[in-house]
Order: sequence, then structure tokens, then C-alpha cells
Amino acid sequence: MRLARFPDKVLLTAKRYGMDLGRPLVLVSGGPDSVALLRVVVALGGEPVVLHVDHGLRGEESREDAEFVRELCRGLHVRCEVRRLRLDEGSNLQERARDERYGLAEEVATGMGLGVVATGHTADDVAETVLMNLARGTGLRGLSGIPPVRGKVQRPLIGSTRTEVLDYLRELEQPYRTDPTNLTGKYARNRVRLEMLPVLEELYPGAAGNIARAASLFREDLEVLEGLAIRVLERRGEEVVLPLDGLMELPSALQRHAVRLAYATLVPDAAPLPSHLVDAVLGLLEGGEGTRTWDLPGGVIASGRAGKELAFYTEPRSMDYGQEEIRAGGTVTFGGWRISAREPSGYDPVDAARPEVAYLDAGKGPYVVRMAREGDIIRPLGLGGTKKVLRAMMDRKVPSDLRRRTPVVVDRQGKIAWIVLGELDEHHKVDERMEKVLKLEVARIS
Repeated sequence: MRLARFPDKVLLTAKRYGMDLGRPLVLVSGGPDSVALLRVVVALGGEPVVLHVDHGLRGEESREDAEFVRELCRGLHVRCEVRRLRLDEGSNLQERARDERYGLAEEVATGMGLGVVATGHTADDVAETVLMNLARGTGLRGLSGIPPVRGKVQRPLIGSTRTEVLDYLRELEQPYRTDPTNLTGKYARNRVRLEMLPVLEELYPGAAGNIARAASLFREDLEVLEGLAIRVLERRGEEVVLPLDGLMELPSALQRHAVRLAYATLVPDAAPLPSHLVDAVLGLLEGGEGTRTWDLPGGVIASGRAGKELAFYTEPRSMDYGQEEIRAGGTVTFGGWRISAREPSGYDPVDAARPEVAYLDAGKGPYVVRMAREGDIIRPLGLGGTKKVLRAMMDRKVPSDLRRRTPVVVDRQGKIAWIVLGELDEHHKVDERMEKVLKLEVARIS
């Protein structure tokens, strides 16, 4: 390959996907892919800033990698930032290192006012990812491989193979570092790279590039299908919801896309949801009444509220959101809800009939909002006695997984005044004769 051809090919990829190579933050490990990326960006007239992340996992070799990148940048007159991260050995080490690296890159890019983070992923990386996802049992999202652009992250080499990268560096007489851990079978990706792809290349020359091109076609198909599936998706506060009526109107293939899309909306950087988990989520709608849940990767919970909807949300580390004081004339944001408060000139019974509105005796404030708890008691209007708050919600058929995630408004003595979207307490009611009232109005944050 002539020297000019490789940068030209990368430039075509950048133009195809709308990438900006003018002033990116380039992640450079010292390996061949990232070194080639840096050389290409410079050759195309870009003014990159380099970030090298030293994870400190290989002792002296890690320090030598960092020094190699510094020397490379000095020779190219490129600014170089070396940052160190310390990771303990343990499970999912590569995944944790990647997450930390991307988080640090985002922080550095933002601090320097750079809008692009460029990485050296190639067509071979795409092929490896597709094969691994296929083996796990994935749908079109997994078969789409690594996206060329995601947020700030751009991958200009994604249309080029690793062989082309090595040929380019050889013609430049550009040295690079080799991480010996990439040559062992310790990690699944290494085995795919070292054992599977060579066999496929022998059987079908150009296999890596062919798989990457197929992934690109899958990605285009996925965009069309998700465009159809997204029509039934709703965002309600902290939840992503698929109403049953809309979901059941879709063909089964689009139902699966809707589930994957809802999941990816909450955790966009997570691995695609495997097919068996998609089927498990759809199975939550079977079996009649009640609420059934399923724990998904990334801390996501899928809730099948039978006869109504599929909902997806991330479980907070603690269900105790604390509490927020409600002040007249102000707005409180709490647990996926927005609560506005004002003191109207009087009581409006028509307005008060709306479920998202409560008129309270202002004299029993200040009021606070918190989540419902076990043991909370309310005296609902017209009941003539008390009822447990969670029981009141159950009687209204509030799904079980929502009950402890529903706010209640509490007076200064700690008594429940209102269950949001539900019962009003008898002792806090107002009428036309009351001079000072507090009107609360709630809405889910979309």
C-alpha cells in the first residue's frame, strides 16, 4: 500500500460518518492501531492532543509504554497528556480498565474544550466483537458491532483492517509497542483474535473486513427497525415504558427490538441484551394479573405489569431518596417527579379533582416530600378510618414495584397528607371557606 492511500482511506471513512479530525483527543496506548491513528490524523493536517492512560498493570513495561508515547509526541510536535489509573486485579479487568479509560478521556476532553475523542478501533475489532456477540446470543444490535461514532467517541480506522495498519506503519518505518498480554489466551477477545479469525481468514480471505462490512449493513437495518419500534417507547421520569397496547400491535421481531431499545436507552454503553434475556423480559407479560420483575445487566430492572406495560428502570443503590421541603412559590425535583407549590386565592373544586393536584391546609406546613415507607398511615377522604399507604396503593392497583417508589407529602408532624396521584388525607382537606391553602401539582420528569 502506498503511503498516501491509507490516510486517504481513513479520510473517506471520516467523511462517511461525519467525523471531525481537526482537533481530536487521540487515545494512544503505544500499540500499532493507536499509533497509526495518530500518524494519520497528523498526516491529514489535524492538530490532535494525545492522551495515554497508564494502568500500571505491567510494572516497568507500563512505564516504558508511557515514555514511548511521550517520545512519539515530541517527534510529531503533539501535546501529550499521560494519566495514571490504578486498578486492582480481579474479574472483568479489561472491561473495568476500558470504562475507566473512557471516563478519564471524557473528563480530559471536556477540560480542554475538545469535542472529539478518537480511538484506534479497526475492522478486525468489529469482526471480533460481532463473533463474540453472536456466540453470546444477540440480535441485530450485537451484530452491528462497534459503532463508528457514539457521542464524543469517533473511530476513524474502523473501515481499515489491522493488516492495512501494519503495512502503513511498516512503510513509515514507525515502531510501536506490543502488549504481551494481548498474545495470551487469558481473555476471550484474545482467543477470538489469535485462534478464530486466522482460521476464518484462511478459509475466506478478507474475512475480518467482510464481517465488518456486514456489521455496517446490520447497523443500517437496525436503524430502520428501531425507528419503527421507538414509536411505542415512552419515557416517564426515571422509567422507560412499553405500553402493552402498542407493544402487542408490533410483529414479534419488532417487539424484541423494542425491548432492546428500551434497555439501551437506560444503559447505552452496555453490551447488547442477549436473546434469552429479551425472551425472559417479554415472558413477564404472561400469566395474567400482578407485577413480575427480572434483573438485567447494568443494574436495570424490567417490570412486567400484566395487562398494562413493560417498564425498565435502574434500581438506586438505596431506596431512601431522603426528603425535600416544599415551599410556596417554588418547585421541587424529587425521585423522577417535579412538584410545584403555590398559594392560590382560594379553593377550586374542579381543579382539585385532577389526580395530579392536591389542595392542602397551608397552616399544617411546612410540608416535605419523601418516598412511601412500610408503616405509613393515611386517613383517606370519605373512608371514616385509617389505611396503610402501601395498602391504599395496592387497592388502586399500583404495580408492586412502584409502591415504594411513589412519593408522599408529609406535614410538619410527620403525618401523611397526600399520596402523589392518589389519596388525600381527611385531616388536611380544604374547602371554599379556608382562607390559606397550598396547591401542589406534580408531573413526571420526562
